[in-house]
Amino acid sequence: MKTSLITTLSFLILTLATQPLLGISSNSEPVLDIIGNKVKSTLEYKLIPVLDGAGGFSTHLGTNGQCPLDVIQLSSPSERGDNLRLLPYDNYKIVKVSTDVNLRFPVKVSVKPCNEEPLWKVDSYDDPLIVTGGSEGHPGAETLINWFKIEKAGNFSYGGVYNIVHCPSVCLSCPRRCNKIGVSTKDGVRRLLLVGDHEPALNVLFFPSEESSRLLQAANAISRFFEAAEAISMTA
Repeated sequence: MKTSLITTLSFLILTLATQPLLGISSNSEPVLDIIGNKVKSTLEYKLIPVLDGAGGFSTHLGTNGQCPLDVIQLSSPSERGDNLRLLPYDNYKIVKVSTDVNLRFPVKVSVKPCNEEPLWKVDSYDDPLIVTGGSEGHPGAETLINWFKIEKAGNFSYGGVYNIVHCPSVCLSCPRRCNKIGVSTKDGVRRLLLVGDHEPALNVLFFPSEESSRLLQAANAISRFFEAAEAISMTA
């Protein structure tokens, strides 16, 4: 009986040890900003697209001129867009790779006729545009469409380039759907949406907004950006 109990307990421990944790991958390294610092949930960031000839990110009325607002990429590289906060499912201060996060513009969206929360979500899996109006926190089956992950862009030798992915782990019993975020242009508007495996994904860098006035770190950031640009040209 004693041997049987020990065997059973050993099996249970091994099973629990090999199960993925809710909301997080075994790959728990921190996401790094363009300067090389850890991305934090308490700070705001600009998303900088990597050499796609467009600008930062903001919101726009939906495709039918109605709510919810679409999350878009601004067309001009000189337009840096809105700040963004990354909020991990476990309220941890450091944002980690492959971990579920809410993505939130810090200012409440109030574009007429919309007045909604500035949290990103997937509109629907049938029409997988990224829109605002999501609900913050409460990880689980009811909030799957509100969760995203930051993953390393595998085709870059430079480590600071990332993809944004919708692949929620906040519900282990729910069907898994994993897609990167890309861009689709219609009527001159670059809307974010989920894309297939063989479609181009959005590659981004994180620029800390609070650091923009610090000349030395800004210079380092520019240097790192051109390192990323060089890596891209080598893989083209």
